[in-house]
Amino acid sequence: MAVLAQRAGGYGPPFEVTDLPQPPTPLTTRRLLAILGPSIIALGGTIGSGEWLIGPSLFVKWGLGLIWITTVSSLLQTFLNIEMARYTLYTGEPVTVGFMRLAPGGWFWGTLYSIVGFLERGLPGWAFASATALAVFFLGKIPGDAERSLVLTLGYLTFVLCVILTSIGRRVERTLEIANWVMMIVVLGGLLIMDLFLVPASVWAEGLVGFVRFGYIPSGVDVLLLGALVGYSAYGGFGNNAITNWYRDKGYAMGEKVGYISAIVGGAKVKVSHVGKVADPTPENLNSWRIWFRILHLDQWWIFFLGAMLGMYLPGILYRGVVPLGTDLPRWGVASYIGEKLGIGTGGLYLAAFFGFWILFSTQLSNVDLVARQVTDMLWSRLEAIRRWTREDIRRVYYAILILFVIWGALFIGYRFPLFLVALSANIANFTMALSALLTIILNRKFLPREFQPSIWRELLLVANLLFFGFFFAYFVINLPKILGR
Repeated sequence: MAVLAQRAGGYGPPFEVTDLPQPPTPLTTRRLLAILGPSIIALGGTIGSGEWLIGPSLFVKWGLGLIWITTVSSLLQTFLNIEMARYTLYTGEPVTVGFMRLAPGGWFWGTLYSIVGFLERGLPGWAFASATALAVFFLGKIPGDAERSLVLTLGYLTFVLCVILTSIGRRVERTLEIANWVMMIVVLGGLLIMDLFLVPASVWAEGLVGFVRFGYIPSGVDVLLLGALVGYSAYGGFGNNAITNWYRDKGYAMGEKVGYISAIVGGAKVKVSHVGKVADPTPENLNSWRIWFRILHLDQWWIFFLGAMLGMYLPGILYRGVVPLGTDLPRWGVASYIGEKLGIGTGGLYLAAFFGFWILFSTQLSNVDLVARQVTDMLWSRLEAIRRWTREDIRRVYYAILILFVIWGALFIGYRFPLFLVALSANIANFTMALSALLTIILNRKFLPREFQPSIWRELLLVANLLFFGFFFAYFVINLPKILGR
């Protein structure tokens, strides 16, 4: 449909006014399975460092009473995701591109979020940690300091594998979606089976009670890990923002009219609009909007939120059920340490290494994409010279940033030890979520017509995001000299 008019876009180019695309109706099971999916990519990143590294490290030391943090963090992040995606469904723009329309302007927010993205998701804790699990299959034991060179080599190889996977298929989002559906079914199904056979009923109950034991923080708890549990319960930080990029590429609402990033192998050149498209609040558009928003809720609550809760609970009770309370997990072997405690010999070690590798690799895979994707979209929206240089082929920008990101991560892969890198990233994520919550309130009020704006109670939940994640980030900053001095 031809563009009807333009609407002022703040510090960015004017929006193009058109009609909201029709949603898939009726919402049959088959259609829902086809349209749901961006949250499964996030879930692949969700069930990773927080659930397999940070959570277990805290739970075996202090008990499952701390799992209430996952309840609060997951709830707040789900509402944050929905409100950020509200902007994307209405305009077709990822939320980070939307932030660039706010004062003081695109270069400020684009530069800030790019730096934060590289700092938060560019520290290669996931590749490093997944490599420690993979090393078990070469060594027949948990690696230690003596096997550092092998772990580093495997860490570099996991980065290369991530690039290969994001290069195959018609569109990158769909490739990630399929890969994460397979990994999450295997991981969650396998963990559930292990829990049913190995975890006492009392530990299952301790975990359920822990979900609502609000405010419990034991004396002497590790500050770095506590803030990390807040940040990387559910997804966290720059990852939450990237969900909106995947909704755009999946074709949710106005995203259908903007375009998507196709893969370099198997994908065709797709023209991606550098400006968002918006709709007038006509009865037809509002009817389509309500259905699209319903689909968004289904994707967020039934996949992201439920998956985030199960993703922390299932590995958490497994560790708590087989590892004695008060245990300090090893610095290097945390990804597969539980294998020694399963009581099934070498097979248990390999089983734990299998789950540890896939859980952490799925997170690294989504991290590699989400940073490259968001930086690409921000550059694409503002730099006409890049669009001319690439002849309107956004893939050239995406893969250039992807390679730069991998090189950046490789430079830090030997810094400290895996759990420290992941925990550092998670605490930075608290800053990203607090800032994004504040900017999302402003963004939706400024650019969405009243009929498409959130109700006041939803905005209050974004304020809760700002306070909750902002508090833990401030706590981390205050204690940063002590943390770095370890």
